[in-house]
Amino acid sequence: MASACSQLVEVTVKPIDLQPVEQFAQSFVYAADGSLIATLRFANREPVGYEDLPQHLVDAVVSAEDRRFFDHDGVDARAIVRAWVANRRAGGVVQGGSTITQQLIKNRYFPDAETTIERKAAEAQLAWQLEQEVSKEQILTDYLNTVYFGSGAHGIEAAAQTYFATTTAALTPAQSALLAGIIRSPERASPFNDPVAAAAERRRVVLIMQEEGYLDGGERARIISSPLGTTTPPEPPPTRFPYFVEYVKRSLVTDPEFGFDEPSRWRRLFGGGLRIHTTIDPALQATAEATAHRVFDGASDPEVAIAVVEPATGAVRATVGGRDFATRQFDLATQGRRQPGSTFKVFALAAALSRGWGINDTIESSSGVFDLGGGQPWSVRSGTAGPLSLHEALVQSSNGAFARLALELGPGAVEGMAHSMGITTEIGANASIVLGGLRTGVSPVEMAGAFATLANGGVHAPLSPITRITDADGGLLWESRDLPRVTMTPETAYLVTRAMQAVITDGTGQLAQLDRPAAGKTGTVQDNADAWFVGFTPELSTAVWIGYPDAVRPLLDVHGEARVQGGNWPARIWREFMSAALQGQPVRDFSYPEQLVETVMVDPLTGGIATPYCPTSVPLTGLPGELPDFLCPLHTAPLPAPTPTAVPTATPLPTVTITATPQPTPTVTTPPPASPGPTTTPSPPPTAQPTPSPAEPPPPPPPTGPGIGTG
Repeated sequence: MASACSQLVEVTVKPIDLQPVEQFAQSFVYAADGSLIATLRFANREPVGYEDLPQHLVDAVVSAEDRRFFDHDGVDARAIVRAWVANRRAGGVVQGGSTITQQLIKNRYFPDAETTIERKAAEAQLAWQLEQEVSKEQILTDYLNTVYFGSGAHGIEAAAQTYFATTTAALTPAQSALLAGIIRSPERASPFNDPVAAAAERRRVVLIMQEEGYLDGGERARIISSPLGTTTPPEPPPTRFPYFVEYVKRSLVTDPEFGFDEPSRWRRLFGGGLRIHTTIDPALQATAEATAHRVFDGASDPEVAIAVVEPATGAVRATVGGRDFATRQFDLATQGRRQPGSTFKVFALAAALSRGWGINDTIESSSGVFDLGGGQPWSVRSGTAGPLSLHEALVQSSNGAFARLALELGPGAVEGMAHSMGITTEIGANASIVLGGLRTGVSPVEMAGAFATLANGGVHAPLSPITRITDADGGLLWESRDLPRVTMTPETAYLVTRAMQAVITDGTGQLAQLDRPAAGKTGTVQDNADAWFVGFTPELSTAVWIGYPDAVRPLLDVHGEARVQGGNWPARIWREFMSAALQGQPVRDFSYPEQLVETVMVDPLTGGIATPYCPTSVPLTGLPGELPDFLCPLHTAPLPAPTPTAVPTATPLPTVTITATPQPTPTVTTPPPASPGPTTTPSPPPTAQPTPSPAEPPPPPPPTGPGIGTG
């Protein structure tokens, strides 16, 4: 027998240079309040330490799988021979000769079922090497963390939870014996699949434990006669907020900082034992879902997508990606990209102010046909006519004014501002983007994040659904390194915000009015195919989109609205959500950049900056973009002194008497001239310049600044 044993052990093998098969541990996803919202796993596995293993579990597993585990050096020659003899007598495989160490090696390096002599020799060599490097306790722990127990349970902790709804540390001797017994045939002997076979395996283990001295006769009898005590087969772990969880997954597997390539990122996500802490607020999420589905809940209704962002941090607090994740997994809030309509006018206004325009500068707002080159004129219909200030053009959502503004600025200016504020999808460098004619469209979460830049005083905080990722012990593994960036001055952000406030109070978004300061912009796409309202308060920026996701289909006759536009249903949904989300919170106003305020003297008649020759001037205080940037056009220099002229006099000049008080003075009498002579009229001082008649208004100031319209 010894020679046979030597033959089996001393097989010559080639040098081994193998990478271990990754052992996966499930990851957990948490909401901002710490509640569990998802479990991510390739297989149900959760590792434990040796200190978590009850002694009766160690005894049961060693009895069932490797009685001489604590005595051999990784390969048990005696067990191999014994198994060979038993299998020869039985005419089939009834015993295995592999040690626990060899089984661990197989799980680590050779997960396939090949059983050649060379493979077994390689397993034996690696088992011996492993025994020289680590303790028996570590080998047994690793084995129990990797072995499969059936019913999707990989590892002892998952098995304890799956079969008994308990932890490894809390297992009873009977439960330990059952789990040790089913290792040999995990699916066939699973108590869920075949309770009789499972009981037989438990009995086998208990009898060996008695033989090895781990149990006495009474304990053996009690375990064999006791019921299996398994729980109901568990359902797959539920996922709360599935659209948001999918958004978290996509964010990580596309992030180069999370792994070398996409496959490695997926492995890390589902098998890295991660604790992923996200930004979602369950209360806001519930409010958003209830608001979106309160009216639009029918199968034939258009879909509603909502995205909610915290301006100061870029944290995504809620997303509504559709009515039913089970029937449609495509996330309309983060993946859906549709044309934004007039909401993009906000980016044009921000670009203009950033390039030197004033909020009160005017531009023609009527319809027009514009030459874009290439022989294709751009025809723009506008609901306004005549010159409008940029402020009023946004309030009235003038297509004509913003088409001309885009041409004045150049489409690259609008595109660049949109990207700097947080739009990441491809926009396209053409003037029509100012009216929503994007190359690929934009998602609600991008729009909410971009408008949040204005609420944050011109500083864009990059969007993130994740705050940090830790290991099971709380060690930090990953966090976003994206830093906030300044995209415009606080003055520009405030002036754009104030114009957007007027959109809600006096313009196209009046149905979105709250009982607190709020700013927003409506958007309606041609033929009413998409309708938007995107707005913000200092606390939250929220985008609402309504449309049919499968086709460009007009939003006609929808719940009482003949045509859904940004100013009706989207504005109502935005108001309902924001009112509930901010209920009970103190009312905050948008931050006014007081440090930038200036005071200038202006001519009250012309509105221009007063010159030394203006007869009157008054102080005007405000942000630079609100103040005039032109000089008074009427009072640029003193009037020239008139040329003296001879005036014939028919009668002598009257005598002029000058009297000083309090005492009398002599009277000076001017004697009459011998003959009539000319009288000289003195030139008036600079302040005596005559004022134009109100019936004849002064001419407008000459245009200043880059590309200011003349209308």
